Amino acid sequence: MTYRTTDNQRTGPQEDFSSIPAAPPTPGDLHAIPSLTPREREVLTLLGYAADNREISRRLGIAERTVKAHLTNLMTKIKVSSRTEAALYAYAHHGSLTDRP
Repeated sequence: MTYRTTDNQRTGPQEDFSSIPAAPPTPGDLHAIPSLTPREREVLTLLGYAADNREISRRLGIAERTVKAHLTNLMTKIKVSSRTEAALYAYAHHGSLTDRP
């Protein structure tokens, strides 16, 4: 623990934070974005906005079952194992997803 004295000098053990990355790593493979179909990109982008399957199906005019199929396929392509990881991936890489290949 570090304490400050009255003249604002630090006392106590000094911690070195130089080896800590600036941002935590995001799940998935960024290089997989070009392999996504335009519809998979749309589904993933909406997932990044926390849309559930029903909302995604309504906004894209497709069946919920089709949304699930797209999610399964895109999760395999971007190498994530959960819907939460896919949503974090979409949020972190939003700019890359919305750019057209």
